[in-house]
Amino acid sequence: MRRFQKSVHSFWPLILALLLISCSASSGGTVPSSSKPANVVFFIADGCGAASYGLARQYQLDVEGVPKLHLDSYERGSVITFPDSIRVTDSAASATAFACAVKTMNGRIGMDSHGESVETVLEMAERAGYATGLISTARISHATPAAFSSHVISRDMEEEIASQQITKGIELLLGGGKRYYLPTEDGGRRTDGRNVIAEAQAQGYARVDDRAALMEAESLPLIGLFTDSHMAYEIDRDSDVEPSLAEMTTKSLELLSKTGKPFFIMIEAGRIDHAAHGNDPAAHLWDVFAYDEAWQSAIEFARADGATLVLGTSDHETGGLTLGAEHGGIGGSGYAYDPTKLQPVNSSIEYFTGELATRMEAGTPSGAWFVEKMRSSFNINVASFAEEIDQMMAVADTNRVIAARQIGRFVSRVTSDSARVGWSTGGHTSVNVPIFAFGPGSEIVGGVMDNTEVGEALRLVMGLE
Repeated sequence: MRRFQKSVHSFWPLILALLLISCSASSGGTVPSSSKPANVVFFIADGCGAASYGLARQYQLDVEGVPKLHLDSYERGSVITFPDSIRVTDSAASATAFACAVKTMNGRIGMDSHGESVETVLEMAERAGYATGLISTARISHATPAAFSSHVISRDMEEEIASQQITKGIELLLGGGKRYYLPTEDGGRRTDGRNVIAEAQAQGYARVDDRAALMEAESLPLIGLFTDSHMAYEIDRDSDVEPSLAEMTTKSLELLSKTGKPFFIMIEAGRIDHAAHGNDPAAHLWDVFAYDEAWQSAIEFARADGATLVLGTSDHETGGLTLGAEHGGIGGSGYAYDPTKLQPVNSSIEYFTGELATRMEAGTPSGAWFVEKMRSSFNINVASFAEEIDQMMAVADTNRVIAARQIGRFVSRVTSDSARVGWSTGGHTSVNVPIFAFGPGSEIVGGVMDNTEVGEALRLVMGLE
């Protein structure tokens, strides 16, 4: 049996090709013209699994009395996420499966497992006369948007990814990540001296740097990189500076619809994943809500437009989130679970540890300061952990980096304990992730799909060769 499973895994690309040929033959290889959308909005909720939606749904019911998320009416099935040669994917391989409809190795961007470039659905759309766009709350040169807009052997080649992104004819680029667009002398991290934002402007891109400027933008092409690295978690976001994912979505659809062309846009809710990597339940929760609001913004556009397909899925699940967990520090029933404990939280763990690092610059803070800060930021009394806190503060005297990691893990543990949610990992998992759809052509997705089948569906529904 094991030998058979290995054999199937090794020949998956061939099996998938045969399945797609069969499906194309039975359907004529096309989508009925009555179901062919003019526009496609493709959401990727990075690192967001079924439990993530469950956490948000239960919190919303308990706190606001609303039993469903906006997304809930549009769930159509689930997506298998594994990459080539291994069972657990990273964002590069999974996004490449969506963008290029091929399995590839972890880390590769817009390439197959042999290192050969594969044309992306965005590039095909541009070639077919579509207007195109990319949005991410992560760096715009990060793995997911990179897979739609570049071809490199490693996702870490973000300077090269940024250089390629402005050569593709993409009309709209919004997100974080100025650091790989700017040279070191301008505050960036490029070592080649190039100012890629300036190069984009020379090609005709308008530049926006904050929320207000984005809201005032009237035409494309447009580039808006709002932060040096990733955009802030929703729980930390300064709304005077950074637009929300829903605001970026609404404005982008408005601008793309003005071009008079059909359009394709990929929108990534990137920081859901980062919060799960950090096992930060509150930051994770609020970024799921931000994604749900962005989805609803797209649905409202699509309902009014009548010719727009909205698809949404995840590249993978992150964190192995469990809703209901036994925790030795709390005690009690293993069936306890209370997401309302996250309601008073007003900071991500990342922001909290950043504040702590600043405080450390002026000297190691006292245990009493730490206890009070935990109360004000997370509404958790950690006085009973005095000995552990004193030990972490002692480490901070000699090694702030190690102390920050220890403190981050401590805060994650006590906040997760309070809500009785658990995490099995700080990495990715291989569970299936939900897929959602609305609009003409939405019948092309359903049931259990491989991630490459989602990529093939994107091409098929848009009539791209």
